[in-house]
Order: sequence, then structure tokens, then C-alpha cells
Amino acid sequence: MSRIKVQFLGVPILTGQVIQKKLKAEAVEEAENADLIVTTPAELEEMLEDAAATAAYHATRDQERVPAETVHRLVAGENPVKVWREYRGLSQRSLAECVGLNFASLSQIETGARTGPVKTMKRLAEALGVDLGDLT
Repeated sequence: MSRIKVQFLGVPILTGQVIQKKLKAEAVEEAENADLIVTTPAELEEMLEDAAATAAYHATRDQERVPAETVHRLVAGENPVKVWREYRGLSQRSLAECVGLNFASLSQIETGARTGPVKTMKRLAEALGVDLGDLT
């Protein structure tokens, strides 16, 4: 009968030795060789944080990266239609034409003089390549 193979992560040496003796186990260095891994709560928490950060990184890898200046403008409360339009390098006239809106109406939406109807805002979002929620 083979002995249980245990890897210890962050466990004090004396504690590891006691566990190893009680389980009649063999300590191993590599996780792939272990039947059991023993760790501390702090080490486990760090591993979970690392795993969450890695998952977040992979979940956002294919998302568009926006320059900090654009983000700062949005956070500062500038009109998002204007910010996104300028970021995309569009003039007011070209965006208005693209969504079938007259130039004056787009200008009023960008200055906050009027609120665009949901249908118009959806068309603007689509033309700017953002979600509707990014414009409201």
C-alpha cells in the first residue's frame, strides 16, 4: 500500500511534520505529484485572489481598450455622446448623417439642451460602437 503524498504550501515546517506523521504521508514538492495539498488560510486567500485576477484579465482581454483621457472625460461628467464621437474621430455632421438625425438635434443632445429619445440614443450607440448604457 502506497503512502499518501502531501504538498505543503505556506505551512510552518513543524506543523507540516506533525501532519505528515499523523497521516503517515510522504511530503512532495510538486502539486501534480500530490494526493493532498495542505495550506494556510492566508495562502489560500492569496491563491483565490490570484485566480480572480487571472479570470478578470481573461474575461476582458478582447474588450476595447479606451485611453485614460477618454475615461477621465466620461467620469468627469462630459456628455458621453460627444466624448465617444470625438474618440471615434467623427464630426457632428457625419455622426448625425449616419444615424439619420439632423445636425442641430445632435448638437442639442451633446450640449444637454435636449434629451434624445431612446430610439435615437440606440442608433447613436450602435453608430459609436458602444452599449446604450454607455451613453446614458
